[in-house]
Amino acid sequence: MYRIAARNGLHMHPARCGKPNTRLQGNAVRLVPHKQLHMCRANSSNTGADEAPQLRQEHPKQEQQQDQEQQHTSNDGRYYRFAGLTINKDDLLTITLALAISYGIRWFVAEPRFIPSLSMYPTFDIGDRLIAEKLTYRFSRPPARGDVVIFHPVEGVGSKDLFGDNVFIKRVVAVEGDTVEVHDGVLFVNGQPRNEPYIYQKPAYTLGKLVVPPGDVFCLGDNRNNSYDSHVWGPLPKENVLGRAAFKYWPLNKLGPLQDYTSYLAAQAPGPAEQQAAPAAATAAFTQQL
Repeated sequence: MYRIAARNGLHMHPARCGKPNTRLQGNAVRLVPHKQLHMCRANSSNTGADEAPQLRQEHPKQEQQQDQEQQHTSNDGRYYRFAGLTINKDDLLTITLALAISYGIRWFVAEPRFIPSLSMYPTFDIGDRLIAEKLTYRFSRPPARGDVVIFHPVEGVGSKDLFGDNVFIKRVVAVEGDTVEVHDGVLFVNGQPRNEPYIYQKPAYTLGKLVVPPGDVFCLGDNRNNSYDSHVWGPLPKENVLGRAAFKYWPLNKLGPLQDYTSYLAAQAPGPAEQQAAPAAATAAFTQQL
């Protein structure tokens, strides 16, 4: 059986079919046996049809080899795979250490705070930012009169934000054992009128005489007529106090430490503890003079 091999001047290439290069003239047609054409197709190495199966066989091998390399890299202890991400062990350690240090400082040393209201005006305005330190109350002394503190209010006061945070900022005006009352626009502590240069206005309300219970403090806002504080919901347990406002860092024109009024207020109205300590201090001074 024969097939048409060439016509109209076409010729067979000797490198493919192994036959002499015989050019045909005119419209002559040369018949070539079917087996010979089949052998020419079988010997050809330039066809894409013959290469496609080989490529299909090579791609799965390459993908399998890449998966094995990634698996080996993940299992050699240097990388971790999480949620489709490959994280270097050293990077993960650095991130974990940085977070631990950050939260450690925030919980035990100091934390930044933002002022959202006018309850402490003029000491703090809306938008002011401050640093509250926590070392003083941990290692040095308890909250004292004149301290500006941040704290969690008593149960049922205020509402938590999106992150479950409910923190107030007020000034301590009395400590445990002190007698507190407000009338005629004046705060009285232990029966003595308090001179308060930091308040915005004189209080327009009246507060009956009360004694601050042991373990508690009494806190008021510097903006006395616009503050939700102890004159409404009562004394605050000291365990609710988180830290002492110590430094204002924003805005920049107010940058610096807060003025300390503790000694100034203690001298105005000494409490029971100071009254008991005063005779002992006087006796000690007299003994030293002798």
